[in-house]
Amino acid sequence: MIQNSGSKSCGLWMPIMLCLVVLCCSTALGAQQNPDTPTPTTQTQPQDVKPAALLMPSYSQSIALLGTNQRYVDLGTLQTRRRTFFMYGMGVSGSYVDNSGGNPGGQDSSEFLWTPHVAIINASNYSSFSVQYAPTVLESISGPSRRQVFQAGTISFGQPIAPNWALQLSSSNTYGTDLSRLLSPLGFDVNKGVPVTDPNSAVFQLNRGDVFTTSNDVGLRWQRSPSQALSFSVQESYISLLDAGTSNSSTFAQVSYSAAISPRTSFNVGANYYHQIYSTGGCNGYGFSFGISHLVGRYLSLSLGGGPEFANAPCNNGLGGNYAVSMTYPLSRISRVGLSAGRSYTTNYLSNTQWTDTAAISYLRQLSEAFQISVNSGYARSVRTPSTLGTYVGYFAGADLSWTVSRSISLTTTYRRFAQVSGGPNKGQNVAMISLGWNPLPIRIVR
Repeated sequence: MIQNSGSKSCGLWMPIMLCLVVLCCSTALGAQQNPDTPTPTTQTQPQDVKPAALLMPSYSQSIALLGTNQRYVDLGTLQTRRRTFFMYGMGVSGSYVDNSGGNPGGQDSSEFLWTPHVAIINASNYSSFSVQYAPTVLESISGPSRRQVFQAGTISFGQPIAPNWALQLSSSNTYGTDLSRLLSPLGFDVNKGVPVTDPNSAVFQLNRGDVFTTSNDVGLRWQRSPSQALSFSVQESYISLLDAGTSNSSTFAQVSYSAAISPRTSFNVGANYYHQIYSTGGCNGYGFSFGISHLVGRYLSLSLGGGPEFANAPCNNGLGGNYAVSMTYPLSRISRVGLSAGRSYTTNYLSNTQWTDTAAISYLRQLSEAFQISVNSGYARSVRTPSTLGTYVGYFAGADLSWTVSRSISLTTTYRRFAQVSGGPNKGQNVAMISLGWNPLPIRIVR
């Protein structure tokens, strides 16, 4: 998908791709043994229904769709029988970008954007496999003619591999410049049916040239009962500023145990280890965490966690601890709000980062059958090495008003504000955009 990633990115891709190929082949063989045909009534249980002892972890219940303005597939709404879908669409946008806010030599500009997206999703309500690709092509229509492309792609796989065991694999890659990234659809995560914008979208720096990022995840979950689970996860991320010649990579491993102490409350304990490599050196660290999750009322879900963190030089200065906070509140069928905050030890859009504190909040409301509004905001604070680089602080805020013209066509007006307020010259960017989107209903290609 991306040809300028270098030898390191190839090393990151190969283990994930080999696992996916092997597991997909085993899944296909299993599907041939359980064809999609009616089950005789003499059997007590259909063959394509998961065994009662096979419990699917909650983190596989939704798939975020790239380039689609916070749309996602909820696997919980699908039938148990496996289906394969082809999803596609595109958007065309005209934007006005104000780069004059503190940017040296910054100029206003007008841009035309084309944002196609394609996805193949093979899923049931307890497992899934997806491949997605969503580039953003940007063409300047004022000033010197220029074309930029921001490419984004993901591969994900979730599948029970034994009674009570489930495996989750994913790989996400991006390549492009900051301007094309900030004008493309914002990334997001889905937490209990509520999409929350990725807070790494707040990282804002101009004139860095081409930037490549990759993030590869492996998760293994053992579900002893509906109220007890043990999870193992490893995340490897890498960022390269190709024109500047700087890069760094991070590996983060975590194990956690969760148990319910009441129908509404559960607690969890965990431990983590991370290893970071910079262009100027590297360091290792480890920590422990303790958390609690509680359902307040019928809809409001709160999760709090944190613990001590230890690291060797140069990453031990001012570290102290880790934390994670999340809140989801589907207020009703027509509105929902989600919030997330935490400390991350894996890099994404900023090099030479020891750790990053992030926060994001998203709110969406259906104003009528045809109109909806969403408000999103994110914050990022990154401590970097060497200390002469300074601590980076940036944020973004935005609002979207969408009009559903038909089942597949929508018209959206967007405003976004990005700012870098620490870690270099103060910079800002205002974006006003109007977009026409075409997103046909998914095509079922395997019944």
